[in-house]
Amino acid sequence: MKEKYLTVSELAKLRNTSSDTLRYYDRINLLKPECVDADTGYRYYSIRQYEKLGTIRELRALGMPLEQIADYFDNRNLQKSMEILSEYQMRFEQEIQQKIRVNEVLKEKLKFLNEVAELKNMEEVFLQEYPRRYMLTFGEPSGGKEAHAYAYTKLEWYLKEVAPILATDRVGVFASEQILEKNESFIPAIPMIIVENVGKSRKYIREIPAGTYACMYYKNGTLEKYDKSFEIIKKYIKEHNFEICGNIFQIYKIDVTLTNNREETVMEIQIPVGKQE
Repeated sequence: MKEKYLTVSELAKLRNTSSDTLRYYDRINLLKPECVDADTGYRYYSIRQYEKLGTIRELRALGMPLEQIADYFDNRNLQKSMEILSEYQMRFEQEIQQKIRVNEVLKEKLKFLNEVAELKNMEEVFLQEYPRRYMLTFGEPSGGKEAHAYAYTKLEWYLKEVAPILATDRVGVFASEQILEKNESFIPAIPMIIVENVGKSRKYIREIPAGTYACMYYKNGTLEKYDKSFEIIKKYIKEHNFEICGNIFQIYKIDVTLTNNREETVMEIQIPVGKQE
């Protein structure tokens, strides 16, 4: 018998798996030994079962559950095998595209972080032309750190996005010009996440108008609160004969997902502007 068959340990070693795994496959009737010695109870496998175990391992690598693998071997034919493998090929294709997107987002984030690290003067106003953008928002002011943390939890749950929020520069609030006035209290502002794919989340999607935005990075800021650096951008707008023509955005660029040091956090204010008539 020893010459014709493989023991549990021999098959496990050949297929780089464990004896416990083979015993488990035996218990669930996925891969039963071809022969069991009546006297010793030892299990023996044929070389043909070596190939089946290889197929099981390959299907497991595809992410196929054991129940479906058992179905794969049951009444198997070419058409059935092709259908099952096609399903998993499409799933892999989707996963690959998702990972490519995550990789692109991470590259964008790292590029931005390197640019921020090289900034000599953080509070410098610049003009940025933005195309039409979209944001996911429930349209409700939050009013404070705990409240807007809860609001973002709900927004991220609704978004169900693969690309990590921490790798993007899209989380923030929008508010009226009241955010620019000196005030120690929280200003009514509405949490939002800037999104690219508006298809599945259209119910809570709002448009951010295209146009010219006066922008500025500033450190150690807080969402929904006035910051003394706003006086710089207000002065810029006045000196360049601009007028504010829409909602004002505060967006986290570097936040607690990247650093525990409050002094390292960076925010951006974006103010839509146009020339006064």
